[in-house]
Amino acid sequence: MSKSGLFRRRIQLKSGKDSRIDVQRSFNFNEADHEDLSNGPTVASVEGQRSILNHRWVWMGIVIFVIGALIHNQVLLAITAFMLITVAISWLWSRSALGGVRYERKFHHQRAFPGESVTMTIIVENRKPLPVTWLQIEDEWPINFGPADESILMPGISEASGFLVNVYTLRWYERIKRHYLLIAKARGIYPVGPAHLISGDPFSLFERGAQAGKSSDEQNGRRYAYNREMLIVYPLLKPLAELQLQSNDPFGDQAVLQRLFEDPLHTIGVRDYAPGDGFRHIHWKATARGGVLQVRQYEPARALSVSLCLNIASFEQHWRGTWSVMIEHLISIAASVAEWSLTKGYAVGLTANAPLSQSDQPLRIAPGRSPDQLMNILELLAGISYFVTQDYAQFVLAESPRLPWGTTLVLITGYVNESLLAAVEQVRASGRRIAMITVGVQPPPTISGVPAYHLAVNEDEPETTTK
Repeated sequence: MSKSGLFRRRIQLKSGKDSRIDVQRSFNFNEADHEDLSNGPTVASVEGQRSILNHRWVWMGIVIFVIGALIHNQVLLAITAFMLITVAISWLWSRSALGGVRYERKFHHQRAFPGESVTMTIIVENRKPLPVTWLQIEDEWPINFGPADESILMPGISEASGFLVNVYTLRWYERIKRHYLLIAKARGIYPVGPAHLISGDPFSLFERGAQAGKSSDEQNGRRYAYNREMLIVYPLLKPLAELQLQSNDPFGDQAVLQRLFEDPLHTIGVRDYAPGDGFRHIHWKATARGGVLQVRQYEPARALSVSLCLNIASFEQHWRGTWSVMIEHLISIAASVAEWSLTKGYAVGLTANAPLSQSDQPLRIAPGRSPDQLMNILELLAGISYFVTQDYAQFVLAESPRLPWGTTLVLITGYVNESLLAAVEQVRASGRRIAMITVGVQPPPTISGVPAYHLAVNEDEPETTTK
């Protein structure tokens, strides 16, 4: 009978003395294989030693060997001796199977934008004279930054992850490389690994499992070295023209910029001395030439600064759940505005009423214009979660006093309610500059003196949403 055929067996179950129940079952090997793969690798979490031989079989072989020696049965001696030697060699071989085995991932880039591809190389090396007859490596991998060929990922412990399974045969001191093309599919920070290594003897009598990066001396549980790495998918960046924002002065900063401070490193001319001018600003050469006391005139310091205040709440009513399309659009807008502002010389900061994944603190980064500021902001936006830590209106009032004076507060939100309008008026009354970018179906009411932009979402608002 072929493997794909039906294997029928009859099980007799006794119930009492006289009654018998016959149960006939059909078993399909292909369906069983598919069901087994749907549950993921069966040995992915196995560590230590696993044997298909029960220790009682070994003791039975020793007893039979002794009996054969007592009755001088050479055939029985030869069979049991061969079995015991094979078991001993297999056990010793399995103890060294994972020793000297190195597993490494090499990424061309570990950061990408949605839709971009990244090349990755897996390197497996056997650094000992004993060959590895078989080696199975099961590497936990995120679905949203996985191989271009999704079929090579086996199901994982959750819908967001799978297992990249590879099987190797390594000679002594052999190195094998395998190349993969990874596709960044959605914004997020994705852990890769740990990798699980399973190997054993040539007869597969004994198996040993361990985590990659964990030496044989550390398998007793004293140290646990995970071979884990992080892949980051940034939010999608869009030009301001596509977002329908003014590209010359979207926040109204340049029109209201005051000459409160001067930059002593940039002289733009000289003027006549006036009472109150300091003597250290006198231009002595110009004074000597003209015979009239002259002072240097400096260029005003132009410290343009914005802080993006992001609202992660989808709706005013928290019980309505999460509208992921709108939230991702808001995050993309925040990333795009931050990128444009930094290229124009702004000092840019970011706050949000949501924490990073696996954190309970609101996201916050002070305004700055360092070369790493854009990367820091994009990484924070990549890892932001949908969990709302505080009502947005209260959050705006709490964050406003934290900002340096002269910083424009840019609100990025999916809704505007009465409490938020009151908060905007209170922030303006305190002397702060404020601008607003809203996303949604209906535009918000206009606020006098507040630059406002409304961007529609290319999807109807859902009536019911889920977390």
